[in-house]
Amino acid sequence: MLLDLSQSGCQLESPLLMLPGLSVALRIAVPGFEWALMIDGADVQWAEEDRAGLVFVRIRETERQRLHELVADRLVRAADTGDKTQGELIPFEFQGLEAVFSKDPELAIRKGLAWFAQDGAEFRFRGGSLLGRAFPTCTPEFAAALAELLKVGGDKEAEFSLALLDNYLGSTSIDGVLKELVSRFSHDDRIMGGVRTLINSPGAGAPSGELALANAWQVKKESLARWLTDERPVVAAFAERHMAELDRMILEERRRIELEREIRERTRHEDESGHDHGYRPKPF
Repeated sequence: MLLDLSQSGCQLESPLLMLPGLSVALRIAVPGFEWALMIDGADVQWAEEDRAGLVFVRIRETERQRLHELVADRLVRAADTGDKTQGELIPFEFQGLEAVFSKDPELAIRKGLAWFAQDGAEFRFRGGSLLGRAFPTCTPEFAAALAELLKVGGDKEAEFSLALLDNYLGSTSIDGVLKELVSRFSHDDRIMGGVRTLINSPGAGAPSGELALANAWQVKKESLARWLTDERPVVAAFAERHMAELDRMILEERRRIELEREIRERTRHEDESGHDHGYRPKPF
């Protein structure tokens, strides 16, 4: 929420990361304005816990005029009521944080972890989504920063990493992070279950078709073969076990597809021959 507003800047309260020197855009939802007031550029001058002071450095002339009207109106109302807080708090939202985070994977991960700690249940839809836009692919730098976090972190960091990696289902670019999870948390069934789920998920870009899932698992199995040479015994052992599990899953999936084919073929033949499928009307 905005706590204070002037022609040149504002003071705000936000759970988002605020660091001196950070440059963002603001959309300010003003009651009575037909559309939000847009500040194209605002630089953080100071930050203290969840409060920060920003100076406006880029604003279009039309928006500057609207800002002038807003500030003047709030000052008049404050003088009339004696309210030095300038009336009601005004909601706002940041724009452009994706660009800020995309240039600094470590900053993005630190802030993402803070968001996750605040509300893990909603992280995938809020902070996780924002980081996914900042890093549409899991770059080597982003994966390396996440792996470093896991080397010194605990359960919370592991859960955060699993939630964040949901953005990259089906990609082998996350293998380094997954191996770090296996290395550190092989004793934790819940975390290891999350690792297996990520490995088994084909991802949005997977080929379609009757055998798509079985073929996707075959590709996963082949990629896991590279884990067998990992210098950490626990990682190699996990890969060996999971490759065997994937073999079983592939066999069961192929059997299921074959059974469905047989049922469809039998039904087709029965329909063509006019078979009544065993139906008999009930006697009255």
